[in-house]
Amino acid sequence: MNRTVLFALASTYLLALPSLSQASCAPQLSEQLTGAQRIVDSLRPDKPGQMRVFASDGSEYTAAEALWMKGQLRSVTRACAQGDETSATSTLGGVTELLKAHHAS
Repeated sequence: MNRTVLFALASTYLLALPSLSQASCAPQLSEQLTGAQRIVDSLRPDKPGQMRVFASDGSEYTAAEALWMKGQLRSVTRACAQGDETSATSTLGGVTELLKAHHAS
């Protein structure tokens, strides 16, 4: 199989994966998760001890906060896939609070 075709198939699968795992979440929770993921995914710490990492909305975080939020969002996605909406909501609440605390005005 051509490498380009294989790459395209793999990319499509990876792009569809998050939306498939969110399918069992309530629409409002899925919407909140998508909004948080948009900001958290824009954080690109080079190393865990990095002092400042900037999000796409201009907000500033430490690398540790960025890595923590990424892990929490993975937990939320996993909880949604397992149908544990209570745990997903609780975990997402922690991430949302941190996002609000650092939101650039």
